[in-house]
Amino acid sequence: MQRSLTLAVLIGLVALAGGRTAAQAPPARIEELVLLDNDSVRLVLVTYPPGADSDLHFNVGPEVTIVQDGELVLFVKGRREVIRPGGAHWLPEATTHIARNETDRPVRFWSLLLKRCD
Repeated sequence: MQRSLTLAVLIGLVALAGGRTAAQAPPARIEELVLLDNDSVRLVLVTYPPGADSDLHFNVGPEVTIVQDGELVLFVKGRREVIRPGGAHWLPEATTHIARNETDRPVRFWSLLLKRCD
């Protein structure tokens, strides 16, 4: 029950924060440089400009996030966590989350998605 309530609150917050007015500029683009993508893993260097976020989502497999530059904010299971350069975060499979850059500088981080471990 608590997990459903948390998910509903997160979806509501995303819906409220996601609307733009005609006077607002379109958001800057998120850049992704895929360095490795095979049946087992996907390794991506991601850059979020100021104010960018991932939207509410989950990955089928687990994910390791390592921040290289800037600060990345993760919203996971009703908690807010700030990851700074050199910091890492383990995200279990199928965990709903949002990643966001709340600063006025770009954030660059590595995303390692584990697809299959044979």
